[in-house]
Amino acid sequence: MFEVLYVGASGMRSQQLHIDTIAHNIANLNTVGFRSGRLSFAEVTAAAGLQGSQHGAGVVANVVPSSAAGELKQTREPMNVGIAGPGFMEVVRPDGSLAYTRAGQLSVTSEGLLAMEGGAPLSARIQVPSDMRELRIDPDGRVSVLAGAEQDSVEIGQIELVTFTNPGALAAVGDNLYSAPLEAGEPQAGTPGELGLGTLRQGFIEGSNIELTDELVTLLLAQRSFELNSRVIQAADQMLSITNGLFR
Repeated sequence: MFEVLYVGASGMRSQQLHIDTIAHNIANLNTVGFRSGRLSFAEVTAAAGLQGSQHGAGVVANVVPSSAAGELKQTREPMNVGIAGPGFMEVVRPDGSLAYTRAGQLSVTSEGLLAMEGGAPLSARIQVPSDMRELRIDPDGRVSVLAGAEQDSVEIGQIELVTFTNPGALAAVGDNLYSAPLEAGEPQAGTPGELGLGTLRQGFIEGSNIELTDELVTLLLAQRSFELNSRVIQAADQMLSITNGLFR
């Protein structure tokens, strides 16, 4: 009987995490390159009886990012770049660790490095001339500029894309960045458009992959599941109360 309380409690915890995740998704409906979080549920089992048979003892849940891409939206801004197909851009965080993103709103740091809008430079360390007049990013990731009084563009670097064998294991670390734990697999870098990688589209950004209607329906289901698990606890409490009364 006491196990029923733990089963109900684990269900309530999981559904609360589910509701929080959906709320986070909806809040990022208009965030560039945002990947929605989805809950992965796993059953907890426990041994029972002399034979050590297994039975359900509740659930646990963890959040994994969706692998679905968002819609590419044209902005005509030269510092915007969208990824058409699989792959992430690799950046360097302030602590020196690597992170991955699809939010291609580019900027130039005070050191002249091509970076994400949040200031994390691309791992390719592409140096942009201070007198740049025009920036061009080709579909295969080559970056060229017109600078100073020059009439011909000069190639200054190459943006590569990175894929993982298990992108669902990527962990969100804020600012639209993801870290790659061991479960994600070894990062595989390559030229955009080759080996199954997507291509780059200058003047575009990737919208979030949130479908508002789906999120609202899922929110209602999660709320009802939370209520059902709370009723399991109430029913178990009533049964325990009745059992206690039998011994009075």
